[in-house]
Amino acid sequence: MAGALKLILEPVFEADFQEGSFGYRPKRTAHEAVNRVAKAIAQYKTRVIDFDLRAYFDTVRHELLLKKVALRIDDCDVMHLLKVMLKASGKQGVPQGGVISPLLSNIYLNEVDKMLERAKEVTRNSKYTYVEYARFADDLVILIDAHPRNAWLVKAVEKRLREEFAKLQVEVNEEKSSMVDLSRGESFGFLGFDFRRIRSKKGVWRPHYAPKLKKRTGLLEKLREVFRRHQSQPVDRVVALINPMIRGWVNYFAVGDSGKCFNFIQDWVEKKVRRHMMRSRKRKGAGVSGGVGNGCMRRWSCLKATVFQDQG
Repeated sequence: MAGALKLILEPVFEADFQEGSFGYRPKRTAHEAVNRVAKAIAQYKTRVIDFDLRAYFDTVRHELLLKKVALRIDDCDVMHLLKVMLKASGKQGVPQGGVISPLLSNIYLNEVDKMLERAKEVTRNSKYTYVEYARFADDLVILIDAHPRNAWLVKAVEKRLREEFAKLQVEVNEEKSSMVDLSRGESFGFLGFDFRRIRSKKGVWRPHYAPKLKKRTGLLEKLREVFRRHQSQPVDRVVALINPMIRGWVNYFAVGDSGKCFNFIQDWVEKKVRRHMMRSRKRKGAGVSGGVGNGCMRRWSCLKATVFQDQG
């Protein structure tokens, strides 16, 4: 039922969605959202409003969502099916992981996107814009020009955002939301990346974005658990298990300035592979001085070649 509803609703609302919305939309990716933010930083939009929404998917108000859908859908059967589906998920919220939930969340927040588009246009000076934003589901970041004359935009945009969230009865998580000034060396997170501004070797300011530390730590914890649970298994078995985990992670973060992070993970995994092989041979040490055979290390080299090549 949810899949059929999505097929009906998605083409209708795709025409309404804004350029800064990227989450779970056809032919749109998280990388495009990340690149949009990086481009804004390169254009000296260094004042950042980083909003976190508290339990967003669990707090969507059904009556408000249905009103928004009814503005574009004049079909009693479709509206009835949507009501039944929402009622089954509880008094409010949309089921996380549901086929149609991302689409419904975009419909619910579309007015927020429209407000940001208006702010972007009314403050435009010819081809230059002083406001930019990117939203991926409930992950939203707004970037504002660094020039002192545009300082008022920070408070103005924040005020309007809070007004729109209040209309939707969406609560801002104040503890995780922040105002950031990249020109002061501060940073912010978006879609798993840590963004900041640095000087290039030529002395030009540029965006720098790499995997957040907690994302790297999370991956290593998962890999450590695989090594622990399969310490009695052949190294080929362990490599086969960790290979897709690392490849998926690396493919996602293979943009921006992830090289140092990838090198750290590569070195960490290589040490674990060496120790695993030494343990299987009932020998002590980390196997860093010829203690493991060339054949065993070729297995690890194969993993590095299939996962890390051309990614650093």
